[in-house]
Amino acid sequence: MSNHDSLPIDFDKYIKLTNISHWIYPIWSIGFIILGTIGNIFSLIIFIRWINRLSIYIYFTVLCIVNILIINVDITYHYFLPFLIDNEILIKNLLPITCKFMFFLTYFLRYLFIWLIVMINIDRCLYVTENSLKLILCRQQSANIICIILISFSFFANFHFLIYFNDTIITETLPKNQCVLENFFYYHCQSSNRHYQYFLKTIWPIYNLIIFAIMPILIMFICFILIIRSVYLTRQNKFVYDKRHSRISSIIPQNDRDRLCSIAKILVCLDLLFPMTVFPILFAQIYINYNPPKTCLNIGIINLIFSIGV
Repeated sequence: MSNHDSLPIDFDKYIKLTNISHWIYPIWSIGFIILGTIGNIFSLIIFIRWINRLSIYIYFTVLCIVNILIINVDITYHYFLPFLIDNEILIKNLLPITCKFMFFLTYFLRYLFIWLIVMINIDRCLYVTENSLKLILCRQQSANIICIILISFSFFANFHFLIYFNDTIITETLPKNQCVLENFFYYHCQSSNRHYQYFLKTIWPIYNLIIFAIMPILIMFICFILIIRSVYLTRQNKFVYDKRHSRISSIIPQNDRDRLCSIAKILVCLDLLFPMTVFPILFAQIYINYNPPKTCLNIGIINLIFSIGV
């Protein structure tokens, strides 16, 4: 390819696909921000009123707050802001200041989000299976302590962004006749520490997959099976045997049974929606990290997919 006249193969298709993604980005962002914020605010009001009833409502309250932050901070910065500010201004003036904080905040909030869902599953699993840990963990005080632990865990698990992104390197705007992965380009910042760059490129994607996806899914799946089993037994009005003490516990009243089924339905939705919405894009990001697309057509397709999926 010459420096002035020649263009990459399929460059016209790349331009068309990327322009479509530019059209989708702001519409998707505005709609998601408005609907998501309103829905979470209404949910937050309800859960705050119920916060003294069950420990699970504490988790739901914190989850709503985290969702509002994710929507209005993460989504705005990564999707909406680039289309309000000129790319050159964004790269040269805004990113050097905000880059490490946004990397940290993005992963911090996402880790906290998924592990709150995990704790909601564990809390209900202990509650309905009458595990001995129920008396310890299924209390408001315990839920508050666990939320603090989750916040601390999410903070320290992602603190490395704040440490090693002190000397950020912002990639300058590429010539217009090159094909780029936009999400990976606009917000690309890195440390000058070569060892950390190796960690970020080769180890971090797998580490993130394990902590953010695989471990939560395994725990949620186990809790899901136990909760469904308990709901089934409750609906059949069967006795629940305590093998350790060789006694029969009382049948759960109708009101508790209805409440249990209602909560179980909410958890089923959470447990099914999480892997369906997170896994495809997460695996795609990891695949692209290790095997980036080579042709302009593939880059354009990925830009289009990420415009509605990242």
